[in-house]
Amino acid sequence: MQLGGGNLDGYRILDLTTEPGFLAGKLLGDLGADVIKIEPPGGDPARRRPPFVGDLADPERSVLWLALNTSKRGVTLALDRPRGRELFGELCRTADAVIESAGPAHPDALPQRGLSFDHLHAINPRLVLCSLSPFGQTGPYHRYRASDLTAVATGGNLYPTGNPDRAPVRCALPVSYYHAGIEAAVAVVFALWGRETTGQGQHVDVSMQEAMVMPNMTTPAQFPLTGSKGNRTGGGFRGGQAVFRELWPCKDGYVSFALRGGPARIPGIVALVRYMDEHGMAPAHLTARDWTQYNHNSISQAEVDEIEAALAAFFRTQTMAELFAAACARNLLLAPANTARQTVASEQLVAREFFVEIDHPHLGVRLTYPGGFARSNRSRIGVRRPAPRLGEHNGEVYTPLGLDAAQLAELGAAGVV
Repeated sequence: MQLGGGNLDGYRILDLTTEPGFLAGKLLGDLGADVIKIEPPGGDPARRRPPFVGDLADPERSVLWLALNTSKRGVTLALDRPRGRELFGELCRTADAVIESAGPAHPDALPQRGLSFDHLHAINPRLVLCSLSPFGQTGPYHRYRASDLTAVATGGNLYPTGNPDRAPVRCALPVSYYHAGIEAAVAVVFALWGRETTGQGQHVDVSMQEAMVMPNMTTPAQFPLTGSKGNRTGGGFRGGQAVFRELWPCKDGYVSFALRGGPARIPGIVALVRYMDEHGMAPAHLTARDWTQYNHNSISQAEVDEIEAALAAFFRTQTMAELFAAACARNLLLAPANTARQTVASEQLVAREFFVEIDHPHLGVRLTYPGGFARSNRSRIGVRRPAPRLGEHNGEVYTPLGLDAAQLAELGAAGVV
């Protein structure tokens, strides 16, 4: 698949990341940059992670690899070899940015290989280096190793997530990688924009721990005022005097709806009560209430329980689709808790042509992928190409450096590419 006219047409990004940074390079590629994924000659470890397309264990079939490395070309290069580092330096001369995710103390980190920002800046003063790591390049934890679980926990997102009588839980997917990947992609774009003014590249430092502060919503900002770290409420939220549910069973699944007050939320509660009344399911205590005075911080638990019992009974009579259609028509702040299969079938996403089909001739399959994360009337944002096969673009990328096929074969035999 080929798309033209991207925002980052003409920019080249060297992507050294492992799984935590895959999304950053993908997003930059979707924006039109020429992203070159650099792997060791044996391939990135993510290639060997299941599940595999067709349940066939093959480094070209890893769903993780295929999903997060679209819109990239791919080469192999051993940065632990002197000749590999020389070739990387040559690539940096014509690159606009490098993104890496090893962490400052990891043996694979660029400074550990003699490829610090100062070294790269001397090669190409306009080069932007973006380092994504668990705790940043400096600070008390910068030398610590960490997984997604560690970043989610230290970022404050794990503590309030889960049921109050059980241990905290993390999301099924590594959300800290995705939040940090988005931040890294945005940071690279701003650094490239800033370069237009200064003429100089810069070192961008992205911390997964810091990136996880945003998903906490208002809790971190409230802590200096309230002293509260939040609590696990099991699919709900805590008001001033009561605990509220936010996830509701319906006929065929779940929907999210919150009994929060304030000018943004109260009109939706009023509209929901009217909707329930049309179905003959709004008790008098709901229809007679002056909702303009509703405040979720001052209402008692007994009042909440009474209101929620009526809402729960109504939601159980409706399907997710019926409730979502009503939400769109009546401006209710209600959303279905869609499964992956339901998301693929979403009328909105189908109408926006969000999902795209990509052929994989070497696998003998055609796979469905999420397309562009946004639509623009000035550029094309979306998947440019499938994830690269191992070393697929070695010839394309290294030939302009003066290496012919015989030399590449020799470097391959030596384990350099």
